[in-house]
Amino acid sequence: MTDEKLHHILHCFRFQKPEITFLRHNENRTYKVSDADGSTYVLRVHQPFKESMTGLQHTYEGLLGELLMLESLAKESSLLVQSPLRNQDGELITVIEHEGQRLNCSVLTWLVGRDLQKEDVQKPELVKLLGSQVAKLHEFYRQYPQVHVKNRPEQGIAYNVGLISTIHKGLELGLFVPSDVAIIEKCIHLINDKLEQFGTEDRWGLIHGDLGFGNMIISPEGQLSFIDFGFFGPGYDWTDIAMGAMMAPAAHRDIFLEGYYGTANIAVDELVLIEGMMLISIIGYYAFQMGNESVHNWMREKMPTLCADHCLPFLAGKRIFYQV
Repeated sequence: MTDEKLHHILHCFRFQKPEITFLRHNENRTYKVSDADGSTYVLRVHQPFKESMTGLQHTYEGLLGELLMLESLAKESSLLVQSPLRNQDGELITVIEHEGQRLNCSVLTWLVGRDLQKEDVQKPELVKLLGSQVAKLHEFYRQYPQVHVKNRPEQGIAYNVGLISTIHKGLELGLFVPSDVAIIEKCIHLINDKLEQFGTEDRWGLIHGDLGFGNMIISPEGQLSFIDFGFFGPGYDWTDIAMGAMMAPAAHRDIFLEGYYGTANIAVDELVLIEGMMLISIIGYYAFQMGNESVHNWMREKMPTLCADHCLPFLAGKRIFYQV
């Protein structure tokens, strides 16, 4: 994308002489924008690197739901998050024409800090903070009007069933062997059965949906921030809890639970569902990357280990919370 086009987008947000630095092109094209007054922002052009990455979150209505939520989250919670800017027309989204396509563009404030690293979560106090921050995010989501959340990715039972079809495509591509695909399918059906048996109405709501080291920022003062809400939408609390717990080393996972729940002594049935969502998040990553040939060899190598070390024990009723 040319500098002229980028400056055109930023002019709509009242930037005068911005310096633009390309960051990456993954789910979106992202750029760091330094304004003349010293302020820093992130420009996102919502065009995925791979067509297979395109989802509801890239539609105008879906993106608007994310930005309205972020605007409220920044104003109404104690969490430090990126806040969206409105353009000269008061809109959160600026639409441009590029190579025959209509692309949605948004601008967010910049967070000072760096990506969270595995070394950081060796500290028990930071793991407990992570758990409490996830709890605060869910607390905000429980009171957020869902009428504003339209056309967003949903991670529920139907999503889990869809993963089975996508993993079968991996079989057709020669990435997986039939026995491993059968194990994955049994696992997903068992997880869905447990979700239906548990009675999950009070655990279904809004979630971040993609927690991981690359989507967490730690400030120089040690404050944690969630970023990249591309998969924000309806789902089970356990999805975020599972993803958060997987960031912590096994020895600190009880500390994460204490940060989230206030205690590490949770019911076994609930722990099993967290374990199930750990497996779903891993399988979901495989499914999302199915069209990305650069990780195909990694998938071939890792799938047998996932099935043998984690899925089979889970199917046998063994606890895997401290092993995944």
